[in-house]
Amino acid sequence: MVKTFEDLIKDVHEKGLCGECGGCVTFCSAGDIGAIMMSESGPPKYVNKDNCKECGFCYYVCPQTHVLNDLLNDKFGYVPPIGKWINITSSKTTSEEIANKATDGGVVTSILNYLLDHDLIDGAIVCKKEGPFNRVPFLATSKEDLIQAAGSYYDLSKQVIGLEKYNTFIPTNTKLKDLLNSDLLNIAIVGTPCQIHSIRKMQQLSILPAHIVKYTLGLFCNLNFSFNDDDRKKMEQIFHFKFNEVEKMNIREDIVLNLKGNKIKHISFSDINEFARPACRACPDFSNIYADLSFGGLGSQEKYTTTIIRTKTGAEIYNNALKEGYIKEVNRFSPSNIDSNILGKIIDFSERKIERAENF
Repeated sequence: MVKTFEDLIKDVHEKGLCGECGGCVTFCSAGDIGAIMMSESGPPKYVNKDNCKECGFCYYVCPQTHVLNDLLNDKFGYVPPIGKWINITSSKTTSEEIANKATDGGVVTSILNYLLDHDLIDGAIVCKKEGPFNRVPFLATSKEDLIQAAGSYYDLSKQVIGLEKYNTFIPTNTKLKDLLNSDLLNIAIVGTPCQIHSIRKMQQLSILPAHIVKYTLGLFCNLNFSFNDDDRKKMEQIFHFKFNEVEKMNIREDIVLNLKGNKIKHISFSDINEFARPACRACPDFSNIYADLSFGGLGSQEKYTTTIIRTKTGAEIYNNALKEGYIKEVNRFSPSNIDSNILGKIIDFSERKIERAENF
């Protein structure tokens, strides 16, 4: 029996598991069906139920339904807990301009810049600031666009004034539907594990608009946060800081807040777990196992990026960006020659996230 959006509501939304990744809406909109849409706050909803084809694709592409996972695991050679990998590197950008804006080593931005410079992509879906803190997905088609978007994609400091609800998750996949009728046919996308997971499901099913995604650059992801004004005040009291003092945020072994006056505040993930989005607590993927390349600061020294090279496609674009001088390495490891400290940290965070998801 084919599953429908009604089943998605029952199996995912009503259980509080919807991650708002936008995969279901992206397909429905790209296919000119238009039965569902993203809500201003919360899971997607019907906008025109009569248009629903009851095809089931919205259900199948959802990363929380686990449909197609076995096929994807076989295709990508998944080995628990961090997936298949070819190399793990520690590197940084060679661009001073990018380095000054980047949270870690600026490697994601530099690889995207390499892809644009060599006409391998028409654009990249990333996020940019809109206002003092808020981030929105947008299509970057130049180095200037990429630099504007450089930095952490997590955002604890989202517009403090005038908002009743704060959500650090950016629905990047929803931008894909806007590109379907454009002339842009080669796109790179930077996303969290649930977003990349949904895209891989669409590609497995050969449905729109996943065919335009040529490169997937995944971010390490432990948690995103959702909280109201009362929660914000509670966080300020518990951790002794003010949101309007936050200038920058980074995710490494813990949450690092750079505050005004050159002050730094470290917050453990376990201490902030109560403010996490429920869907994040149900997600078992820390290291973005289905991406071509996975990135994060974990394991590398400050101002360097840890990169997991997973696929032949990922290896090709990373190695070419290195060869062309867009990035420089300080370390490179293979499965037979690996720094136990870096690998150990990635495995540890991955195992803890898997355990948290199972318990949830």
